[in-house]
Amino acid sequence: MASIRDIAKEARVSPGTVSRVLNNDPTLSVSEETRKRIYDIAENFQYKKAERKNKSIQIITYASRAKEMSDPYYREIRLAIEAEVKRLNLSLKRTLRIDGEHDAIDFTKIAKAGAIIVVGNFAAEAILELQSYNQNIVVINNPNTPKSVDAVYSDLYDAMTQLLDDIDHSELNDIVYVGGTHTIKNLAGMPTLNNQNIEDKRYIAFNDWCNKHQRKGEVLMNGWHKEDGINAVNEVLQNQHLPQVFIAGNDMIALGILQQLQLKKYTLPDDIKLISFNDLEVIQYAVPSISSVHIPIDDFGKIAVRMAEERINKTRKIAIHVIAEAQLKERMTFKVNK
Repeated sequence: MASIRDIAKEARVSPGTVSRVLNNDPTLSVSEETRKRIYDIAENFQYKKAERKNKSIQIITYASRAKEMSDPYYREIRLAIEAEVKRLNLSLKRTLRIDGEHDAIDFTKIAKAGAIIVVGNFAAEAILELQSYNQNIVVINNPNTPKSVDAVYSDLYDAMTQLLDDIDHSELNDIVYVGGTHTIKNLAGMPTLNNQNIEDKRYIAFNDWCNKHQRKGEVLMNGWHKEDGINAVNEVLQNQHLPQVFIAGNDMIALGILQQLQLKKYTLPDDIKLISFNDLEVIQYAVPSISSVHIPIDDFGKIAVRMAEERINKTRKIAIHVIAEAQLKERMTFKVNK
């Protein structure tokens, strides 16, 4: 393909003049004859201007600032995205929060971004609507993302199944799972009518595994906060039942369980084992340190930004779903018997 220098040589003008003519620079003083000659040569050479790439990334999240403060999971995902955007010398637009507390979403901002990265449990219809405004879309942490949209997440059903196999291998069979349900939101930040409370994959896997292996398993769907872990311990002890293992659906629940067990003078791991999900930094320095299924949040951010960059650069046209491995990080509150 012809370059500006090729056109300049043929037109007997400088490359700078060719560039300014082809870019319609209003400050350029050049005769109409020269201008026409440059256009004709460019057309004959089948010259095409290189598209200027829009390298801006727009984060769209359903987590309010308050939610990010109470549950660091969403904050750490956002920070991981921001760090990778900076490392790749892309630009970052101000985060759009679809949480029901802010103004209606401005779709013009979404359309103007080079790519958008969506975080949270949005309905499939909402994701497809966002895609209609910006084809360069990547969704994080939502396994229900339509196959036509890029996504990165972990298989929590498989992670729970693997964890229960490890617990069973350690000859522990009296287990309590503490978790919550998920709210699926629309683009107004409100729960969708048909999907207000979706069962979590960890909960489904727990029930399936216990039924398959005929193991005793109790489920408390209290919620995702530290107080829910505290309440779970109180509820179990009121029934005069101390299980061998508590599994917490996230780290905040695990901190509540640990705090309340210690308040009741139980010792971990001697009296009871405790395992959480997510493995955020906040639980790694608890005393005793809490074993947790590590969800690779940093990798979520890195992979999502790279996928977005591929879309911006048009180096990939097909949608892909990346399933990042979730691994048990053994610490003091539970170790697998080898």
